[in-house]
Amino acid sequence: MQRLAFSTIPCEGWTLEEIVAAAKEVGFQGLELREGEAWAIHTGLTSGERMKALATMKEAGLTITDIASGVCFTGSEGDAEQFRHFQKVAALAHDLEARGVRVFLGYFTYRRDQQVPDIPYEILVNQLQQACDYSAAHGVQVWIETHNEFSTGRVLRKLLDDVNRHNCLVIYDVIHPLEEGEAPADTIALLGSQCVHVHVKDGIPVEDPMVTNWQYTKIGEGQIPIASIIELLEKSGYTGYYSLEWETKWRSELQVPGMEPDIIFPHYTDYMINLLQNDKNRGTV
Repeated sequence: MQRLAFSTIPCEGWTLEEIVAAAKEVGFQGLELREGEAWAIHTGLTSGERMKALATMKEAGLTITDIASGVCFTGSEGDAEQFRHFQKVAALAHDLEARGVRVFLGYFTYRRDQQVPDIPYEILVNQLQQACDYSAAHGVQVWIETHNEFSTGRVLRKLLDDVNRHNCLVIYDVIHPLEEGEAPADTIALLGSQCVHVHVKDGIPVEDPMVTNWQYTKIGEGQIPIASIIELLEKSGYTGYYSLEWETKWRSELQVPGMEPDIIFPHYTDYMINLLQNDKNRGTV
């Protein structure tokens, strides 16, 4: 069975029924549900609405991989408010039978010369332990995305060891470690079995070396070695989903004709099915 999912981040304003129909039409098996009132799933849903949403996705044969929250911990005073929202998302994840809640760490920056506050490491570790303990009581995991100051396996390895919680895991977003100069083989080896989910995207470096973000492209048209990443992951025993995170909300280069979900979704599934089939033929999958 293929393990393909997509984040609903480009589905702002869609109904859940529209999201499910799009998933089924092109052969997705999983949904990564972006949480927020602009999307179909958010913490304000009533118990009845949650039960109905879960039934809709189950009837369609779709797995909810995780709730993709915007929660971001920095070890600062703002973490108290972030944690309160995290608690609501963890309860939502439990009700929708999602395995994890996606969280970010650190500060979102776009230039290497951009000044940001120092992160008090021990406080951040304690905050993550608190989040993990709370979510464990709800049968949910905490999924840290490779992003910001915590983009690389070399940084996350120490953090995961220090947090020391069985339900503290990682979403490997394939572009962000590369933006920091870490090779996929190193990232995958360092994360090991704590790599629970993969965000697939593609892109190319920009000319300005001070700009942290690569420019995004269609899958297969950039410089991300997607085929070799999949081969490495499958050889490592990875059993999670390969989730397309198509960031039309944030990335201007994706807000142009030809980059709409009805074009990109089938392009992604066709591309990934071909890659996974090739790996299977080589005996990797």
